[in-house]
Amino acid sequence: MSITDTRYTFRFQGPELLEQSRDNLIKAPSHIDGGAVAPSSGTVTIYNAAAGVVVNAAAVTIASSVAQYTVTAAVLAAEELEEGWVFEWALTMPDGVVHTARNDGACVRVRLYPTITDADLFRRESALDPSGSAAITSLSDFQDYIDEADTEVQLRLVALGNRPNLVVSPSALRPVYLNLVLSLVFEDLSSRLNEAYSRKAEHYRATYEREFNRANFLYDTDDDGTPDHPTARKAARPTVWLA
Repeated sequence: MSITDTRYTFRFQGPELLEQSRDNLIKAPSHIDGGAVAPSSGTVTIYNAAAGVVVNAAAVTIASSVAQYTVTAAVLAAEELEEGWVFEWALTMPDGVVHTARNDGACVRVRLYPTITDADLFRRESALDPSGSAAITSLSDFQDYIDEADTEVQLRLVALGNRPNLVVSPSALRPVYLNLVLSLVFEDLSSRLNEAYSRKAEHYRATYEREFNRANFLYDTDDDGTPDHPTARKAARPTVWLA
């Protein structure tokens, strides 16, 4: 890329995980100057871990300014469940240049989904419920915070060598999700409403760290759909013994 090129942002929040048994809509949101910007056209090419072409320069569609493409279950049926996939978007942007954005990913049996919703937050902090008599915020839902927490948790698991899609007992991560979301909520409230909320934010952030460090879950190392052992668990953060 020339230093004079327009520096678009392509908002990939994590690896692209394609669930093998269903159609998967993938997207390449593009932005500049804080707003979405639509490509005029483009293609997407997908490579598997062996560098084989799964999707070859397929034309994308543009919906609500976002380039997108549906990878069908029929295309994925013959593929291995594996990491190491590459997604290459070649998009013609408003500057007239074809910009190529890449993301990594995998073909998976199932992905890991968050285990909490707004109601779980209200059980811990009833003042967050906008329908309550003593609501401290006018937020109508907390989905953005849950989405951000999901991104952070999954990327952290990946960085520690745990593939989120191989976690068979997602309930083991409930305390992780719950405390991280609450920390994000109160961090936001402390910055825009009242600094007093910063103490709650610090409390939930510290609790999140403790819960993550002690989290352990059933894991499916060989990706056959069942845990390696019905009782043996894998730690989110492995312990290293120095002798």
